[in-house]
Amino acid sequence: MVSRFTAAGAVIKKLSRALIFFFVIAVGIPVVIGALFGISQAGILSLVTSTLVLQAAAPPIGLALGLPTPAILTVMACFAIGMVAALMELCDSLAMSSERVKDWIDRVGKKMENYPAIRKYGAVSCIGIAWIPGIGLYGTPIIAWILGWKRIPAVLFTTLGFLIASVFVLFFASRLSIELIFWLIGIAVAVGIVLLLARKFMWKKKDR
Repeated sequence: MVSRFTAAGAVIKKLSRALIFFFVIAVGIPVVIGALFGISQAGILSLVTSTLVLQAAAPPIGLALGLPTPAILTVMACFAIGMVAALMELCDSLAMSSERVKDWIDRVGKKMENYPAIRKYGAVSCIGIAWIPGIGLYGTPIIAWILGWKRIPAVLFTTLGFLIASVFVLFFASRLSIELIFWLIGIAVAVGIVLLLARKFMWKKKDR
């Protein structure tokens, strides 16, 4: 009984840390910086929300809100650090609450012992993994956690890759009209919805 309470306490601690990382680093710090430099709090929070949904494609929203480039990149960096750290804490809590996940992670860890170089320097690859469509900012820390890469380098390199992608988007967005940017975002969202519906329809058809 005591061990169950101890395990539950450890899980709750990890979940609490995840919430703290997200709300303090990803949301709180940008709001405080915005207040110090007289930047609209509504604009900062809108960009944070947009980044939550669009990830590295969010900078054009910041431009549309009239935010300066340094503020946009600061929000993106803080969001990435807070989100990656929070996701890793969530992964820890999942391993603590599920024996099956813990055993699987242990097996992966034993296999990774045969590749010490990958285990030692693999976190650097987070820069590139963060660019992969479908993985991005949310999938990269999970991969890093599964492979047992060191946490701080994984957070930093994932953030760096995310920032590089954001800078590219910001660079091209600054050379396009805001109306065109929103049209492109709308088209991308529409295409994504159509592809998801088509995929779901194909799965149903195969089940029959």
